[in-house]
Amino acid sequence: MKRLPVFALFLFVACASVPPGGDAEVRTAMNGFLEALNALDAGAINAHFAPDATAFFPVVASERVNGKEAISEIFRTYVTETRKNVQRTNIVAEEMRIERSGDLAVASFQVHNPSAVSRRSFVLRREGGRWLIVHMHASNFRTAS
Repeated sequence: MKRLPVFALFLFVACASVPPGGDAEVRTAMNGFLEALNALDAGAINAHFAPDATAFFPVVASERVNGKEAISEIFRTYVTETRKNVQRTNIVAEEMRIERSGDLAVASFQVHNPSAVSRRSFVLRREGGRWLIVHMHASNFRTAS
């Protein structure tokens, strides 16, 4: 009978050590980023990145892009060019997967397009109660046309 109280104490301690919010906070942050991207809102996109963020963009930059301002400039250009044709996009993350450890998380998903599968991976860090993107890796895999 003594095992039950010990097990209950162990279970309580184990549950108490799990960070609040779980994966839901990270998923909410990623959904916010995607909403900003679909709304073509450069300022809102920018707000999702940490100051020290880095990114790999397909097509527009052959090397890693360093810093929030440099990343923001690429998204500003994207928004300006895209708004010439549409006022809103409809990028839908498929099979989003979240892996979290403490104040770091990785989110990955794909988006199917007629000519390619867009693959996206994000590393996020919790800062001041918010999840911010510290690294984005974007690549496209061309499918048969």
